[in-house]
Amino acid sequence: MKKITVLLLLILISLGAFADDAHGTIEPSLGGFSIQNCDSIEMTDETVEIWENRVKVTFHFKNLSSQKQTVTIGFPVKWYEETGVSADENRLKDDEQTKSAIEKYYNFRSRCNGKKLERKLIASANQYGSFDFWFTTELVFAPGQVLEVVDEYNAGYSYGSDSIGWSWKTWSYILSTGSSWANNIKKATIIFHSKYKYQWKKYYVSEIAGEKNYIWDIDSMSYHWGSFSHAPKSIKYDKTKKETVITWILENIKPQKEWEAETITSAIHSPDNWKQEFAYDLVKDELFKIPGYTNGSRWWFDDEYREDSDRTWIYEELGEKEKFYAWVKELYESGFTEFQAKTKVAGVYAQLLINSIYAMHGYQFKNEKWSDTFSRFLWYKPVTPSLSEKDFTAEENSMIKSLKKFR
Repeated sequence: MKKITVLLLLILISLGAFADDAHGTIEPSLGGFSIQNCDSIEMTDETVEIWENRVKVTFHFKNLSSQKQTVTIGFPVKWYEETGVSADENRLKDDEQTKSAIEKYYNFRSRCNGKKLERKLIASANQYGSFDFWFTTELVFAPGQVLEVVDEYNAGYSYGSDSIGWSWKTWSYILSTGSSWANNIKKATIIFHSKYKYQWKKYYVSEIAGEKNYIWDIDSMSYHWGSFSHAPKSIKYDKTKKETVITWILENIKPQKEWEAETITSAIHSPDNWKQEFAYDLVKDELFKIPGYTNGSRWWFDDEYREDSDRTWIYEELGEKEKFYAWVKELYESGFTEFQAKTKVAGVYAQLLINSIYAMHGYQFKNEKWSDTFSRFLWYKPVTPSLSEKDFTAEENSMIKSLKKFR
């Protein structure tokens, strides 16, 4: 396989960090809010809902003591990451202009038992986790009382890209600030809502070293996968709301590890993705017959731009029938999922895979184009003008049946 030399250029933009309310004290001598462990108030549970650009968190706090308790809580802000200013190079000043920008960006709203809870934005005293500021307030508990606190605010994700077609979005939720409360958190539920249906269906958990299941977005000629710091409880696509809903349930935790979800997307032109490129090579003439179809930003598939335009080596790479079948199966399993729409582009690729299965069983194609295509593989021996279900394996029949739905 020919190697493609590329210049890697990284671009990073903005990070919206979400976090638990922490227990602490306001220490003017140190410059503001400081986290402090609490032995009288317990965070019994929390439910975090994250959308593409906003967050809603519902906490339940319980006074474990038989006395009235007044405590200070704080929600941390990493504002330098919204401005692009490095925390190490330039700490933000505690001035009215900065505070106004933070408050406008986050539009932080807080309620306690349904009533508006006033929050004051103050600087950080101890720079816990490099947080510059905290939205703070006081909670007053009667003996044994449970209070519900709901925080809602605007927040986004970090975004990065490079020159060879990789891009990624990272959402993070800081659980560890919740460790400042008494005892373990009995239950933490994190619910992620995403309008991107391709990016989340197949995933790998970071603890599973090296396993990266991806899903192929056929129409955009790109593929996606998702990386999670904790294993999701479920991943479902809500067809009514047209969103993917991913749920995590963490139980009995004293969190030291943060939660993180990341989508990674790559255009199919990176050096190790020749399998999708080859599929494109085989059907590009059919694709350009589709009214309105255009390569668009996929210019790298045009031979004049591609350093690796000689595809002869691929016919040798897939020269064994077993390897060719593995290629067909991989494209099928990664592309023709429940999330793939029935489009003309998908129909072209579906027909390619159907024809590939037929070719492996010696089908004599009437179409000269397909005869010429498969004759370049050493394993192709055209011996029959007709095939039926009994000629295929159960797995092949299942694939053919599913693929026909996309034509």
